Amino acid sequence: MSLIALPAGFCPNSFSMRLQTNQRAFASPFGGSEQVIDMGNDRWLVSLSLPNRKFADAARVEAFIASLRGMTNTVALFHWIRKVPRGTMRGSPVVAVGAPLFVGDPNIQVTTTAGATLLAGDMVGVGGQLFQVAKDVVANGSGAMNIDVVNRSRVAAASGSQVVWDKPTALFRQSSQSAVQYIPGYATEVSIDFVEAVS
Repeated sequence: MSLIALPAGFCPNSFSMRLQTNQRAFASPFGGSEQVIDMGNDRWLVSLSLPNRKFADAARVEAFIASLRGMTNTVALFHWIRKVPRGTMRGSPVVAVGAPLFVGDPNIQVTTTAGATLLAGDMVGVGGQLFQVAKDVVANGSGAMNIDVVNRSRVAAASGSQVVWDKPTALFRQSSQSAVQYIPGYATEVSIDFVEAVS
């Protein structure tokens, strides 16, 4: 398994990222009441499209798709629209001392600059996993910030671990059977679907 780099000029003209939750639902055969169990192990799904291209540029895209070898290899992707937080958190934030991130945690305790903010929908990365901020949060006067996230942690992260805010990435595998289609004069739009690689 290899990590494949994005080709030069890789710029989607459409992009979506959604959370896939692992859950089980059970319904009563008599009263119709339901119970849903969250099994953890959330993962991100990405769908994107690359615009029409000249033949020479399309060759790079074709090589990229072939290099992924189906689901064998991975590529590091980030949220293409929110590459940095809409909030003000910058610098070198870390997982707070004495508050390591455990598997299944619904929040991340961070040490950053006093008054730093993250807004709902902002993306951060810890330990190679992407997290989406659930609601607006402001660091207190000491720089302590308790971030509620929409997805649960799959990996533990020690106190002092880096919190990535600039293009935080996770590894993804191709989940679609995508190909470049050539017509006279140019190659048409290519759609590619990815699923977060869970190890």
